[in-house]
Amino acid sequence: MLLKLKKHFLRLSIKYKILILFYSIIVITSLVLALFSYTISTNQLKEEVGNLLLRDTKRIASSIDFLQRDVNELSSFLFLDQRVQNFINPRPDFTKYSLEPLASLLASKDYISFIMLYSFQGDKYYFSNDNSTGVADFFEIKQTDFFKQVVKNRGAPMWLSLNSLPFTLISKNNYPKIAMARLLLDYNTYEPAGLLIICINIPTIEKIYLEDLKEKEACFFIVDSNNRIISLESTTPQFTATFAQKLLNENILSRENEIITANSSKLLITSSYISTSNWRFVSIVSLENAINSIRNSFVLLYIRVLIMCLIFAFVISMYFSSMLTAPLQKLVNSMKKVRQGNLREQVKIDQYASDEIAIVVSEYNNMVEKINELINKVLKLEIHKKEAELKALEAQINPHFLYNTLDTIFWKAEKSHDSEISEMIYSLSRLFRLTLNRGSEFIQVKGEKELIEHYLFLQSKRYKNRLKYSVEIDVEIEDYYIPKLILQPFVENAIVHGMENSTSQTYIEITGKKDKDKLCFSIKDNGTGMSKEQLDKVKELLESGKENNFGYAIKNVNERLKLYYENRYNLSIQSQSGQGTEVILTLPIEDIEFEGVKR
Repeated sequence: MLLKLKKHFLRLSIKYKILILFYSIIVITSLVLALFSYTISTNQLKEEVGNLLLRDTKRIASSIDFLQRDVNELSSFLFLDQRVQNFINPRPDFTKYSLEPLASLLASKDYISFIMLYSFQGDKYYFSNDNSTGVADFFEIKQTDFFKQVVKNRGAPMWLSLNSLPFTLISKNNYPKIAMARLLLDYNTYEPAGLLIICINIPTIEKIYLEDLKEKEACFFIVDSNNRIISLESTTPQFTATFAQKLLNENILSRENEIITANSSKLLITSSYISTSNWRFVSIVSLENAINSIRNSFVLLYIRVLIMCLIFAFVISMYFSSMLTAPLQKLVNSMKKVRQGNLREQVKIDQYASDEIAIVVSEYNNMVEKINELINKVLKLEIHKKEAELKALEAQINPHFLYNTLDTIFWKAEKSHDSEISEMIYSLSRLFRLTLNRGSEFIQVKGEKELIEHYLFLQSKRYKNRLKYSVEIDVEIEDYYIPKLILQPFVENAIVHGMENSTSQTYIEITGKKDKDKLCFSIKDNGTGMSKEQLDKVKELLESGKENNFGYAIKNVNERLKLYYENRYNLSIQSQSGQGTEVILTLPIEDIEFEGVKR
């Protein structure tokens, strides 16, 4: 497995190797930092969770305290209200209907569920916001410890739960209630004259903290000054009223913030005083669950940040790896173009770059430029050499042919004054003109055709009836340019070697046509042909360029074709002993640039 990964890694480009290296370092570093941060944060979370829960506990206790203070202020308002004073100190003209406007005012306080008003003469009046009805008589209340405590407070508000009373204050009570009770004094004599009880439904109190309770595995409850539980709400069966009362009895809840172990679970307990009533609001939360809820949020946030950082790191790594390897990629692309023959290719680099890669690229550019200069120099020397060889060839097309032709013309002229002599002289003249071609290296196909026809005409006069020929060149290709003296050496070869050791008539057929984007020429004879060994030597001459006994002219033609067309031409020779030889030459149709001129 590791070997496969290693092989795959080695096949990657340097760009991706650098990218993997950068990214691996970043990922490993990020994971180590994440683990380290997680360990530290876990230890800090316990303290942080305790502070957060204590803050929530104090906030809820403050909300309850605010509600109770509002009730206390309302009771002070009622104490000073003249209608209430008239009720606790009855006058002949007083009726309970005079309290109705007061009832309407109290109805606007939606958190107040019940109000009871007693005079020491036994009169009572109550108002209900929750359809609870029926109140105890004053003389029944007067006999209780509850009333004695109210009197003892001398008009100060006293808070209690109705469930803690040993008697029934409201006969048809629809909701559990807490109550504020205070003595009403005659503000003329400051003597006790009545009793005021204002009730709040416990569900109204619980609304303050139920939203906080929903998202926690916890228990919230209110405790009075006698350590009696007034209200308790829990989201788990573990936290019951019995369990809470046990903690109260053991005096565990006396501190604001404390961690205890119960039933193999760590519990975080926070409490806060409600100053108005001297009660306490207490919360009990599973420490592990509280930490997990915050930890999960923290981990989720950290994962998001980590992902964003990794994406950013990937982009940065990709950018720097691309920036570092871009010159190398340009260098590779340039090498491929140079391999294809484009020696003018140069790799561009930033003018301010001076690192090792920049030095390599700069040296490479210098090397390619030098190679190009050397190749051009060698090419020019080779062209000049070939031109010199061509001129030498033009100067001595075949000395024996010229001598023999002139000799023949001479004897013909001696014997008779025939038009044949003038034709031969004309052909010879045209042959010389076309061969020289005003010094141009290229000639139209029709010019090469005429040159071959004059050459064959003169040869046919020399060999009389032993040589027959035909030249069939399509008219559509006559205006194309080809290098001069490309076909003539093969025609000469066909005459020299085709008629060698043969007394029979030799027939030479020359054709030319267009095949798509190529010019196709064929020189075919029915002469003596070549054996397989001879044909192999000729092919070796064409492929290797090494001279042998089979013709300097053919080698020269092939070298010229390579110079002009490189690998875009094709020259093939087919021959069998006793059956003749066929030379097939295929040239591309294209503009040929030679010495700066397109033809």
